Amino acid sequence: MLKLDHLVINTRFDTDAAQQTFEQLGFTVAPRGYHTLGSINHAIVFGDHYLELIGLPADGKTVREEIVSSPLGPDGLVFRIDDPVEIFDSLRQAGFHATPPQTFSRPVELDGEPLGDARFTTVRLKPGQLDGGRVYFCRHLTPELVFRSEWQSHPNGAVGLSALHLIDVAPEPYVQLGEIEPGFDLVYWTRADFYTRFGTTAQYIAARGPRYAAITVRTPAWRSVGEHADVAGFPASVETQRALIALPRFDTLLEFIP
Repeated sequence: MLKLDHLVINTRFDTDAAQQTFEQLGFTVAPRGYHTLGSINHAIVFGDHYLELIGLPADGKTVREEIVSSPLGPDGLVFRIDDPVEIFDSLRQAGFHATPPQTFSRPVELDGEPLGDARFTTVRLKPGQLDGGRVYFCRHLTPELVFRSEWQSHPNGAVGLSALHLIDVAPEPYVQLGEIEPGFDLVYWTRADFYTRFGTTAQYIAARGPRYAAITVRTPAWRSVGEHADVAGFPASVETQRALIALPRFDTLLEFIP
C-alpha cells in the first residue's frame, strides 16, 4: 500500500516569495535547505508527511533540469518507501520506467545551528508515463532531521494534507502504482468539473494540459485561514465547510477543510 511522503510545489526562481506567502497563510516553514543536486527547498512539516516548496537559487548559477523543465505550481507526488531497490524492481516488473536509486542530502539547521545532513534515497518515474506531474518514491535515511517537533506545529492549525486534485489526468496509470493508504486521496476532475467544484478561485489556475492543480489541507481553523488570506490580498472564498485560497503567483489553489 502506498503511503504519502510529500507533495511538491515548484517555485522555480521565486522561493523567497513562496516562503513568505506560506508564512502569511499561517504555516511554520522550516529553514531553507540546499540539496546536493543543486535545488533549494523549504518544508512545511506535519506528523508523517510534508509539503515541499522547491526551487532554484535566484542568481541562476545552479540549474536542476527537472525543476526548470517542470511547470510552476503543484508538480510532485512522492510516496514513502523502505527499500529503494525493491521498489525499482517492482516498478520495472509492472512495466514502468524508473531511474535507479539515487542518494542525495541537504544540511539542516535550527536557529542557525547545524544539526547534520538530511539524507534521502529516491526512485523516480521517468517523464511521460503519468500525466500531471512528477512521481517518485523516497526513503528517509535521517527522518529525525526532517520530522522535528519545532516544525510540526502551525499557527493556522494545519494538521496534514488530505488530497491532491488533478485535472484531465487519466486515473488508470496511477491506480496501477497501487492502493494509497487512507487519509490521503488523488481526486480526478475534468476541467469543467474542476471549475464547478472550486468556483471563482479556479480561474486563477492556468488552463494548461493535464496537471496537478489544488491541494487540500486539514485544519480546524479553516475559516480564519480564509479570512486572513482575504485580508492579505489573496483571492479567497470562505464557504460553509471550507475555505479556498488561490495563489496566482505560484499557479496553486489551496483548499482548507476541517
